[in-house]
Amino acid sequence: MIITSLTNPRVKHVVALNDRKQREQDGLMLVEGYDPLSMAVRCGLAPKTLFICPDMMKVTDGQYRALRAACATAGAEIVEVNEPVFAKMAYRDGPDGWLGVFAKPKYELDALLLSHEDGKAAPLILVAEHVEKPGNLGAMLRTCDAAGVTAFISCDPLADLSNPNVVRASQGALFSVPIAEGSSQEVIRWLRARGVRILATTPNPINGKEPAYYTQVDLTQPVAIVVGEEKNGLSDLWLKQADAPIKIPMTGKINSLNVSISAALCVYEAVKQRQNSRTSTI
Repeated sequence: MIITSLTNPRVKHVVALNDRKQREQDGLMLVEGYDPLSMAVRCGLAPKTLFICPDMMKVTDGQYRALRAACATAGAEIVEVNEPVFAKMAYRDGPDGWLGVFAKPKYELDALLLSHEDGKAAPLILVAEHVEKPGNLGAMLRTCDAAGVTAFISCDPLADLSNPNVVRASQGALFSVPIAEGSSQEVIRWLRARGVRILATTPNPINGKEPAYYTQVDLTQPVAIVVGEEKNGLSDLWLKQADAPIKIPMTGKINSLNVSISAALCVYEAVKQRQNSRTSTI
């Protein structure tokens, strides 16, 4: 059976899941697109329902059969729809005929295992406070995946991690990166209890300390790089609790960069320092 009615209750429910209130009420989220859906399944998440439109797909027959079978094996109900129905449910530009409905993951702080707690390298954590734009959250998650960051922690977010635009911008990194959520107070206590140094990104002095350039700070130790809300930056709580402020050189008339770019610069400086540190000990 193929759903062809735009007024089908199941279609309406999927459309309603674009709204945060509906997602929170139902404990569900949407994952659209072959690549993000494949990543979610590879990372151990199982869709409750997989909506597919074979006529819109841009994958090989083998890829189609493999992902469909993997979802079915994981317990997903497979539902076929026609193109107009899929277009109504889709949230991406140029939909490719794949849309999964998943249970929202629980992003719990205590579920994170920091690398130095199991004998491995010092953890590198990216913390984002009050980030408003889903695209920025998604971009930061892609950076975390690419750089091998230990964990990403979202504090009091204005955009929720299950937002379809976060899923889209992260390109599946939402499922590959260890993630937690919490209030700023909870996260600060959690970091302190684990001996993680807190570095606040800000162009201004805090606690009487002038911020150092991010390239001049030792990032090889257990550190949390903390970035703030797009317009106003970090809250006073983080600025007062930080061990040190760090900044990015700005020589133009604008005093800040996009938050996801700032995060990427700092994270990759940490990656570079750690690689150099390993090379020097060989």
